[in-house]
Amino acid sequence: MRDRTVAEQVKAWHNSACQVCGTCLQTVAGPYAEGAHIQGLGRPHNGPDDESNMLCLCPNHHVLFDSGAIHIDDDFVIWDSIEQTRIGPLRRVSEHRIGLDFLRYHRQHYASPQDRAS
Repeated sequence: MRDRTVAEQVKAWHNSACQVCGTCLQTVAGPYAEGAHIQGLGRPHNGPDDESNMLCLCPNHHVLFDSGAIHIDDDFVIWDSIEQTRIGPLRRVSEHRIGLDFLRYHRQHYASPQDRAS
């Protein structure tokens, strides 16, 4: 079960700006961003619905992250998993403590073998 307040809190901390590109989509209904779980909820991943297991992403980077096309290392650097190139630092705020174990889980399940250790 998802708790919408968890995603809303993460988006509020980041002012609905993507942690990868900084984009904040403005819509008639207000700013739009997506709460992306690092370790997926439900089977087979069974990740928690917790702020430490979530990122604030634009729709494009949400798809890229969920598919493993981008990943984040333990130093919070974003990598292009296909081109094997550094994209840049993950945008962070002090209130949002991202769990390294969740980032490692994501790399283990989605990144290429050479990226898993990073």
